[in-house]
Amino acid sequence: MKASRKKQRNKRIPSDKRKRQILDAARHLFAKRGYDKTTLDDIARRVGISRPRVIQLFGSKEKIYIAIAEMAYKAHPMDKDLAEPIRKKDDFAVFREFAHHILSHTTRREDREIAKILMYARLKEDSFHRTHFHEKDNLMMSRLTGYVRARVEEGAFKPMDYRTIVYTYQAMISNLVIYKNVLGQMEFVSIDQLAHDCARIFLAGIVAS
Repeated sequence: MKASRKKQRNKRIPSDKRKRQILDAARHLFAKRGYDKTTLDDIARRVGISRPRVIQLFGSKEKIYIAIAEMAYKAHPMDKDLAEPIRKKDDFAVFREFAHHILSHTTRREDREIAKILMYARLKEDSFHRTHFHEKDNLMMSRLTGYVRARVEEGAFKPMDYRTIVYTYQAMISNLVIYKNVLGQMEFVSIDQLAHDCARIFLAGIVAS
């Protein structure tokens, strides 16, 4: 009787909501165990449904993985934060807002789990890594890249490849996300102050004399 009632409850949940539950469960498990050590049975068990139902909704574990990667940064587009500083050519504000955006949007458990998955993916150079960087280039990096390229061409920044500048800064902030939001080793500084200091330190090395 209990199994029958559980089955009836499961049937009443719309597919869209069930997909969201599967993605949430998979994200948590991928972050905790890694992609390879997580099975479809693990995901199904955490949601409370059958393995065939997971396959019916997503097709495979890899498709769940890619779906999480595609969603990872769509929720936090950076254009709004950078638009005004870029318009004013306020170098400090551009770099500060870039750092603040990433640091402040990795404080939630869900976003920290994405950061952990990305750490695994970077080492393996797998589909999550490739999808993540494709989406990030479109939604997070393009504005900063265009701005830095223009400032190098104008002579405001030192004559170096603009891509080196952008990827170096992005790497700097990504590592601070790990220390600050994932490992909790930087409780001595607020996100506001950290973003301020990152921009100040970095710009000291690239602004033309």
